[in-house]
Amino acid sequence: MGIVGIWKITLQTPFGVQTPSLRINADGTGGLISPIGEAPLHDLQVNEDNAEFTAHIPTPMGNFAIGFSVTANGDALSGTFTSPLGATEFSGEREA
Repeated sequence: MGIVGIWKITLQTPFGVQTPSLRINADGTGGLISPIGEAPLHDLQVNEDNAEFTAHIPTPMGNFAIGFSVTANGDALSGTFTSPLGATEFSGEREA
């Protein structure tokens, strides 16, 4: 199936647990979708089951560029997001 699709991810952040959806399209576009809106994926690089990208995430402390490295394994997703506070692992599952 590869990494293209919509994923529900769970992120442990300084602002608590966040559960946005991650959308990666076959045309090399995508977004990180939360209740406050959608952050487009920048510099998206897809290689079969792997992807790397940056998203500019709004927070109570301003917008932050967050780097993501993700790997799909069937309907499971795992990866790392890197913020100004360091790198944190996360997981997810395919929604569509």
